[in-house]
Amino acid sequence: MPDRQDCTEPNEPTLGRPRSADATKAVRAAALALAYEGGVHHATAVRISERSGVAKTTLYRRWPNAAAIVMDAFLDEVSPLIRYRRKADVRATFVAAIKELARALRGPRGDLLRHLLGAAQSDAQLQQAFWNQWIAPRREQAKAVIAEAKALGQLRDDADEDVLIDTLFGAVYYRLMIPYAEISGAYVQALVKQVFSGASAHLP
Repeated sequence: MPDRQDCTEPNEPTLGRPRSADATKAVRAAALALAYEGGVHHATAVRISERSGVAKTTLYRRWPNAAAIVMDAFLDEVSPLIRYRRKADVRATFVAAIKELARALRGPRGDLLRHLLGAAQSDAQLQQAFWNQWIAPRREQAKAVIAEAKALGQLRDDADEDVLIDTLFGAVYYRLMIPYAEISGAYVQALVKQVFSGASAHLP
């Protein structure tokens, strides 16, 4: 059995003490591998501990349960892949962002996201983690893009940013959660054009 690593430094207070980056990386990697192998419920604290070499007691000092570890690992892996990258105008920026999101969530990642969201329906801590680490940061980035577009005269000043974001990504997550149709490039182009058609100041 591998030596146990601790995610924290010794002789420090429990709250706020620094964690070992190597141990955190090992835990996240183990949790994701197990979840991809057999689903969220396969990634138990015991299995994560055994595969990562990090003591189970240490896991519970950082995360409330095994599902939260999987959520943390998943968001850590996916978030860098879906950053907003400014394009020529607001439509092009959202087309690129949605395409990157769809690309990042194809295959096993999309399946895992569906399982995590299902688990979060009965776990308030998972819901909060999903909001704090995924939804809220993405919304702030989207709002910044919309604010810039208003300042540049691409969108009307009275365009409701929350409605725009909910309409765009509500459609995307609907297809992700109920995968009856592909999120194709043509679909993304049509979605963004339709959503912004009523908010654009002068874009055709």
